[in-house]
Amino acid sequence: MKSADASSNRRAFTLLELLVVIAIIAILAALLLPALSRSQITAQGAQCMSNHRQLVLAWSMYSHDSNDQLCSLTDWVVSDMSYSDDATNTALLVDPQQSMLARFGITAPALYKCPGDRSIFVRSVSMNNRMNPNCELWLGGGGAKYAVFTKSQQIRLPAEIYVILDERSDTINDTALVVDMSNTGNSDGTGASNPYWMIDFPAGYHNGSGRLSFADGHVESHRWLEPTTLVPIGQAHNVTHTSVTDQDVQWLQDHCTHLK
Repeated sequence: MKSADASSNRRAFTLLELLVVIAIIAILAALLLPALSRSQITAQGAQCMSNHRQLVLAWSMYSHDSNDQLCSLTDWVVSDMSYSDDATNTALLVDPQQSMLARFGITAPALYKCPGDRSIFVRSVSMNNRMNPNCELWLGGGGAKYAVFTKSQQIRLPAEIYVILDERSDTINDTALVVDMSNTGNSDGTGASNPYWMIDFPAGYHNGSGRLSFADGHVESHRWLEPTTLVPIGQAHNVTHTSVTDQDVQWLQDHCTHLK
């Protein structure tokens, strides 16, 4: 027979012991959270790479199906993030009557948005502004001596010329990311050259790096280096003079075109 006061002999947790357990849990959480965060960033980066592969494949398929003609800069996807009606309209992205890549397997709107982009916009990718543009803006002056591509065979170094890249949500507007090869900061290329100008800003949603797809079909990650490129979201402004040593603008210029 159990003693009548057996239950009174059961030892309860003291306040100190509870505090120790809570402290241990907090320490374990602190140790695990960075690992979980890194895992999430890695997963987002992998998803972004996959999105770019599918986009550049569709871009290439369009060219193969169109006698080597590249899809136009304004028609590859129809959406302007500076217009409220477009900014949240996923249907435009996958409408084959309006967005040309939708005819070649791009039927999921999520393919147009980097998972690291927390904005309300439905699109976070833009195309190299020298890929079959429909107007002469940002192509004149000193920029006129560089190639504009209307056919894929004109791209002499396809492994070095990017097609699509991530653009920041605070500068994304039309379907192009513009690089000013004239270094004048003027859309018609007039005026004195004054390196360097960042017209549109590439995104660094993956620990300061962005994803780019290239004309040969490969996709790579590139880490941006300049503090002017990596300012917090909301602080970048289109058509901004940076500095004569801006490594990011130099890299973009080296990989968006080549001399004619």
